[in-house]
Amino acid sequence: MLLKKIIGTLIIVLNVAGIGFILYMTGMMLKNKFFPPKQIIAVKKREAKRKKPSIANDDIIADDDDLLKNMDLSDLDNLNLDDFD
Repeated sequence: MLLKKIIGTLIIVLNVAGIGFILYMTGMMLKNKFFPPKQIIAVKKREAKRKKPSIANDDIIADDDDLLKNMDLSDLDNLNLDDFD
């Protein structure tokens, strides 16, 4: 019987706490709606102009013709394509 009364009391206390929380949140929402917090006016800063990064080496990517000239294609003659099946 004592356990039943403790559980019943706990349920009632939690229900009252829940209703209190709902009333508190409703009050805070209404307060913010009708009395909005004052905003501090901030001074706008001018945006700094961004410079494009300078590339020290403009020849990073070689031309396609240069890549083909530097490749050694003699190894591809002996290639057996049946190994890749």
